[in-house]
Amino acid sequence: MPDYDAAMTRACAELQQRILADPTYRMSILTDPRDLHRALFAEFTPSGYTEYAGTYRGTVGTSLEGRRMGAPQIFDLKKSFAFEEPQKVTAALDFMLSEVRRELVPARAATPYVQLLTLTHLFCWFGKIHPFLDGNGHVQRALFAAAAAELEVPLASRFAIHPRPFDRLLAWPLERFTIAKPDQREHFLAMVAEYLSSWLAGPFDRPASGIAP
Repeated sequence: MPDYDAAMTRACAELQQRILADPTYRMSILTDPRDLHRALFAEFTPSGYTEYAGTYRGTVGTSLEGRRMGAPQIFDLKKSFAFEEPQKVTAALDFMLSEVRRELVPARAATPYVQLLTLTHLFCWFGKIHPFLDGNGHVQRALFAAAAAELEVPLASRFAIHPRPFDRLLAWPLERFTIAKPDQREHFLAMVAEYLSSWLAGPFDRPASGIAP
């Protein structure tokens, strides 16, 4: 097996360049990210489990058919939270991505903060669904880059698909968004948006650009 960090650093740098240069590819992964996931992770799957790369949790007839996923809460390790139920993953992700593609059209002419909210919606909901067994963060950041490119918002130099460019400061509001009741999600969405604005350049180089006007 190749060195994971070196191989992933190289592959993700190439991926980011392709995302920025190829609008057809951008829209293809914003429609269905399974081929992207397979391309990144096929060489790292365990022997006998090739379906771990490029297959959604809940896919009938695979070892992921009933695969539930969760994680311990950041500030209370005795508690955990769950991502989307496996049988709902495909429909939930397809719906979310279709909504994002629809939102991208008016967002191209919107204010920077509205554009940021569109990107944050994609980022938060992908994390909440967590469609793959592993590698969700890489795909999540690739889709963020693709949507930003569609909006012609440049990425900041601190952004990367690999290595992961964040830790608890972003992970906590993402966790809270995932487990929040619907009427409470907006607060955590705004917190995530404020952080994600640091991954963007152009209009987001200005003071307070990641905060609601």
